[in-house]
Formats: sequence, C-alpha cells, structure tokens
Amino acid sequence: MLSLPSFDNQRLIFHAARQTLRKAEMARLAVHEWLNHHDFELEEWKNKTASELGISISELEQKLLAANQKQAMKTKEDNHGDSENNY
Repeated sequence: MLSLPSFDNQRLIFHAARQTLRKAEMARLAVHEWLNHHDFELEEWKNKTASELGISISELEQKLLAANQKQAMKTKEDNHGDSENNY
C-alpha cells in the first residue's frame, strides 16, 4: 500500500506530465497552423537564401537541419551541465 505522501507525489507527477503533454500538443498545433499560413513565405525564403549561397534547396535544408541538431546537442549539454552544478 502506498503511503499518503507517496500517493500525493505520484498524483502530482501524473498531473504535471499530463499538463506538459497538453501544452506540448497545443504548441505543436500552433506551430503547424503557423507553418500552414506561412508556407509560401518560407519557400520563398529558402529559394532566395539557397540562391544567394549558390547551393540547392535540399543542401540548404540539410545545412539548416545539421545546425538545428548541433544547437539541440549544445542546449542538451548546457542543461546537463547546469543540473550537475546544482548538486
């Protein structure tokens, strides 16, 4: 049998996870809607930027993806380092 404080902690964790999922889904829908409304502008920007750089659109997309992955890894490392410093 769970103790009352343990049960409360489990319940709080469950509700926090539910809230996080709900907020993530709301953000996903908002971004999806924004992308749908601005698709033409984004395509124009990609064409113009690729042309200015003298590369194909697919190469530009690959570079953007690689930069995004690099930034995500850096952020993850920074967050991991911050959590280690808090102990």
